[in-house]
Amino acid sequence: MATIDADGVTIYYEDLGKGDPLLLIHGAAASGRWFGDLPARLAGKRRVIMPDLRGLGRSQRVAPLARPEIWVEDMRRVLDAAGVERADVAGVSLGSRVAGRLALESPERLRSLIVDAPIVGLSAHGNAALKNVFAVVDDDSEQGREWRDLHGDDWRDVVAFYGETRSAPRFQEYYTVRPHLGEITVPTLVCRGDHDDSVHPVDDAFVWHKESPHTELLISPGLTQSSVMKERPEEFLAALDGFLRRRETVTAP
Repeated sequence: MATIDADGVTIYYEDLGKGDPLLLIHGAAASGRWFGDLPARLAGKRRVIMPDLRGLGRSQRVAPLARPEIWVEDMRRVLDAAGVERADVAGVSLGSRVAGRLALESPERLRSLIVDAPIVGLSAHGNAALKNVFAVVDDDSEQGREWRDLHGDDWRDVVAFYGETRSAPRFQEYYTVRPHLGEITVPTLVCRGDHDDSVHPVDDAFVWHKESPHTELLISPGLTQSSVMKERPEEFLAALDGFLRRRETVTAP
């Protein structure tokens, strides 16, 4: 484990393995713990740098974000602290939105982009569905137990922080990457299960693949959720290895 000081806020990250660096960004109201043993498996072939976003997981608690850009700035700070000039960057769900903004604002820091269960912009239906997720949750419910595992005993404060942060119109505007997909020029792998839901519509994966150049698309059939990383780690690892090999072939001098 490691930490950095980002304008007086402590950001936690893990640094695993050796080799080409991969920055791994978790999803909404989650933390690096959500990935389970995937980071360790990834670290068998590469260096994995996995932060907990400011205010979440093992990073310092903060007030609701006044500027949504802070999460992207923190990702650059983590890379700087780890001594990494360029990395493959992977994000799931909200992490795909953070990774997408990083690719737009700092393309020189990315070797490639990997998005799992991507969100190109939240619909009114998806927004309403998420509000229900962040409604009152019992301590002994499955969701309550998961959030306690991800954040600790103060999980209610953490979830409230995220709920208030994501409700700001500027947050949703900034992390709506659809109008800018054509500007993402780094090689990109888009991953998605075929089970549709209102927060992560299957169509978002196809939109990202269609509108962003230099993309590959993996649709994994028969999943009960949207994330290939979570439900089909073996398939994800194989797809990632193949994608990164092809990326090296394309970008080799």
